[in-house]
Amino acid sequence: MIAVLLGLVAACLFGAMTVAVRWGLERVPDAESATLITSAVGCVVATCVLGVSEQGFDAITDSDLWPFFLAGFIAPGAAGLLFTLAVRLAGAARTAVLISAAPLLAALPAFLLLDEPFHIALAFGAVLIVGGGLLLGGERLDRTQFRRVGLLVALAAAALIAVRDNVARYAAEHHDVAGVAAGAAALAGATLLMAAYLVVVRRGRAPASVRRAFTAFVPAGVLVGLAYAALLEALNRGRVTVVTPLYATESLWTVLFASMVLGRGERIGPRIVFAAMLMVAGAALIGAFR
Repeated sequence: MIAVLLGLVAACLFGAMTVAVRWGLERVPDAESATLITSAVGCVVATCVLGVSEQGFDAITDSDLWPFFLAGFIAPGAAGLLFTLAVRLAGAARTAVLISAAPLLAALPAFLLLDEPFHIALAFGAVLIVGGGLLLGGERLDRTQFRRVGLLVALAAAALIAVRDNVARYAAEHHDVAGVAAGAAALAGATLLMAAYLVVVRRGRAPASVRRAFTAFVPAGVLVGLAYAALLEALNRGRVTVVTPLYATESLWTVLFASMVLGRGERIGPRIVFAAMLMVAGAALIGAFR
């Protein structure tokens, strides 16, 4: 029962985080600083949650955490930057819906390269996800503030998340670490990557840009830290086949929160709601039977 509750909480928090990113970008349109702040604050929050958990702060020093730290360079590092750009270009709801393609993109190489067994649910899930993607891609955006290239950026972010999932899945089979500690390590890796990126690209202007954007993206960072902690604790307590379908509802929560908080600016209609339902169902099928 606790695993079910935590899975739902994680999905809800990730949905709220996407909307919080969009809210922050409306105030400070700086995707790079947003990604750094979100990762850094999320890492601090996840570490604090770890400190009050059964594992305690000692889990942070586990030498087996390094693969998860490196995986953080991929996601939420590079994927987080693309995700934030997609939210700015295509909106929170559309980005979240397309991120639902990540389980399909992760399952295909796992089936081909990691010898994972094929299940008919993979085929059905693929049909649902592709159908939802085509439905969303056919939406008319001519009279909106959104740009269609944002949909491609969101799919690129989903692809990187899929790569991260397979790397983390392989690492988890060879390294026994606490789930929340692995999440904190991944967020730390993302923070280091984005800090280095900003220093190289903006040089002396980096500290000022981060200070200017900090307040706008702290809420998103808190939400992502809590979301990672809830999801990984749910996976520690319950079966993947139970937790994954619940977590897959993330995009539906995003659509709900976006309509409530962002209002008409997101241009949410029946098409995007139906696309979200199709892709969530596909993601849940693939995740539950992997």
